[in-house]
Amino acid sequence: MKHTFNYLAVLLGAVLVVSCGPGKIAVSPNPQINTTIDLINVSEDRVAVEMAIRDAKKNTPAILDKDTLIYFIPKIVPGTYSTDNYGSFIENFRAFDKEGNELPVEHPDENSWKIIGGKKLSSIKYQVNDTYDIESDHDVFSPSGTNIATGENYILNLHGFVGYFQGQKNLPYVITVKHPKELTGVTSMPAPTGQSVIASDSTDVYRANRYAEVADNPMMYSKPDTEVFKINDIEVTLAVYSPNGVHKAADIKPEMEKMMRAQKNFLGSINSTQKYTIILYLSTLDEKDASGFGALEHNTSTVVVLPEVMDIDRLKKVMVDVVSHEFFHIVTPLSIHSQEIHNFDFNDPKMSQHLWMYEGTTEYFAQLFQIHEKLISKEEFYERLVNKVRRAATFDDAMSFTEMSANILVPPYKPNYANVYEKGTLISMCIDILIREKSNGERGILSLMKELSAKYGQDNPFDDSELIPVVTQLTYPEIGNFIETHVVGKTPIDYTIFWNKVGLEFAEKELPTFYFGSLEQPLISADEQTNEIFFLPDAVNNSFLSELKVEPNDRLVSINDKTYTLANARELFIDPSQWKGGDALTMTVKRNGEEVKLSTTITEPTVKAKVLSPKTDATEAQIALRKSWLQDN
Repeated sequence: MKHTFNYLAVLLGAVLVVSCGPGKIAVSPNPQINTTIDLINVSEDRVAVEMAIRDAKKNTPAILDKDTLIYFIPKIVPGTYSTDNYGSFIENFRAFDKEGNELPVEHPDENSWKIIGGKKLSSIKYQVNDTYDIESDHDVFSPSGTNIATGENYILNLHGFVGYFQGQKNLPYVITVKHPKELTGVTSMPAPTGQSVIASDSTDVYRANRYAEVADNPMMYSKPDTEVFKINDIEVTLAVYSPNGVHKAADIKPEMEKMMRAQKNFLGSINSTQKYTIILYLSTLDEKDASGFGALEHNTSTVVVLPEVMDIDRLKKVMVDVVSHEFFHIVTPLSIHSQEIHNFDFNDPKMSQHLWMYEGTTEYFAQLFQIHEKLISKEEFYERLVNKVRRAATFDDAMSFTEMSANILVPPYKPNYANVYEKGTLISMCIDILIREKSNGERGILSLMKELSAKYGQDNPFDDSELIPVVTQLTYPEIGNFIETHVVGKTPIDYTIFWNKVGLEFAEKELPTFYFGSLEQPLISADEQTNEIFFLPDAVNNSFLSELKVEPNDRLVSINDKTYTLANARELFIDPSQWKGGDALTMTVKRNGEEVKLSTTITEPTVKAKVLSPKTDATEAQIALRKSWLQDN
């Protein structure tokens, strides 16, 4: 799933010349789509793509023997839940017969090309622009975007480079990547059967059984900085691109290995992949670099984009939270998914009703395993749950979650998308506690996911309408009632009822926080007319800002002589990572039209907040259920 600024809260201390001649790509005697991506001969920041359809013997899939062929580049890809029109980054699209004669091509919309005389088609050629250096011109999320930094780095989310012909997404693809000798590629996409990925020191060859596998296997080409480790029988590759050499894969590997080993221990018998790839791209924060920080899920890999300026400790913490979520997608949707996902329509998608499971359960596992495996304290786990309640309250709490999921691409549902990480998590928490209560602590939502995985698996999608009855059948009537009432229905959840079941209640406590709030609860805003940043009323509750004597509506001018405006406001959430406790800090604000200098010594900010704590009068049954829930043995 597309993971964006929900996770950035952690960070905030807490984005071709085409030849006219016939194609030279070798065509297999078996029907397949043969594609070459040329990273060597990059022209004007554009990469050439060539697709060979048939050879001189007209060896071609019968489905392509049509007078008119439609070629698509995706409009939307799984996990983003946004319309991004990747076809808008394609230029100079041309089609050729076997003699190299150009065929007529029409371009009906941003994402499709109509080839007239399709029965003569031998090859197509086009150029691809990247998204990273023009992010201000579009809404493509960086981890689902593309990067072309000639001779340095290529982020190949293949849905931005390779398309499919109408009606034949199930044909296999052989993808050849020509690359500079000094750059190496990382991906989970395998080589053709019986072959090696590396065909030569400048050519790699991959195979996908159908187009969904093409779109599901991102690649990165850069100077090699990789670490490989084994988690039981899963081979994990961690690849890092740090343009200024600030971070290395070896710096992050121990934390990733520890985390993923804990995840595999948590999952137990669930084992749906033998290879997993983590691609980490670190942005310089330059104007023409990635600025959408977070990650995008894939079944056996993930692409993560974060700022290079982060210190190593914070980077590792963010990577644990982000990658743990993405890795848990090997459960759902990889092992458990609907027809809508299995047969995803990249240009006219029908969305599944069950984001509460795909994203909510995944995010819940990403939190729960950390407490089960003793990676975080109970107090931190409780705090994360309360924060999710707080963030969920900013969305429409009376909106049917299944209705929202099925209509997530359009208003009024689309603005509620991020709630899949918040309320979606809490839905799974409630189901977990209910199952544990009904089973006397013997089962939970993880055991339910194992049963669903055994029933369905990667190649057996379910019908959307059957999931809830099956879940009810595998668990208890109370689970079905809860889902019908609070997930299908529009009744808000009273989370205190479920926390009471495990002997928890609210108490007030002083907690660490961020200097200027989080992206979900910022302590600053901006005046778009004047481009000034101003402080919100809640700023006075932040110990650091209170010590500075900041007042609501103060207009921020500078901190330690660095000027801040709307243009660089996001740096306020990054710069504090470089601050050191005990150093002097001077802030200049404009108050009632006059500049005022405020001074303090840098300290870690705190805020008074309500926290979940064990009840002093909890019953033995409540304590036993809590221990089962948290695996607190």
